[in-house]
Amino acid sequence: MYTNFECEQRLRRVKTSMVEMIKMKNPEPATHTSSAVRVNLRGRYMSASLGEHPCEVVEMSTEEMFLATDAEPRIGEKVVVYVTELGRFEGEVVRKTPTGFAIGMALPKLKHQKLAEQLVWYGNRDSLNLPENRSIDRVAPLMQRAVLSLSNGKERIVKINDISLTGASIETNVILVQGGRVVVGKTPMVVARVFEGGFFGEFLTPLTPDELNEFTKL
Repeated sequence: MYTNFECEQRLRRVKTSMVEMIKMKNPEPATHTSSAVRVNLRGRYMSASLGEHPCEVVEMSTEEMFLATDAEPRIGEKVVVYVTELGRFEGEVVRKTPTGFAIGMALPKLKHQKLAEQLVWYGNRDSLNLPENRSIDRVAPLMQRAVLSLSNGKERIVKINDISLTGASIETNVILVQGGRVVVGKTPMVVARVFEGGFFGEFLTPLTPDELNEFTKL
């Protein structure tokens, strides 16, 4: 039987092999991420005028994201979107349709590159019969204690329950506000959900699969 670490290593090798398979089978894969790639990802968005609402991301590029939802913000309004498998994005509403709306995004270089790689996967998985690109399950880190740094400069010791590619579940008695920014260890994050005895924080920059294992340190 393999340990969790060995399983993660094997998963990474399989994923690397699949990327190579894309290159061999399709010399010109769907790398034009300025064109929308069809996806099917659950998420939620927040806007000043409508608050928080569930949504489904149905098309996405490195510059735009189309969300299907029954609550639509105004053209030009800024929104924050949390996508289950991809993390946090910000943008402005650029157009609306009867089923939802699209936002325009100006991503930092690193996040732009990561998203481009993820969209290449989504753009090629059907033609190459690739498996679903699901995030690695949450990992309970060996180093569970960390310092929570608040916006007022105060610090508290907290417990990290588990970590995923896009965020972490943190145990603490500190009362936080959803949407606020904190730093756990050296990792900045946004308070996405607050629950009794802690919160779930979304990373500003999602981890890569190679960065996520039981030795991960925030």
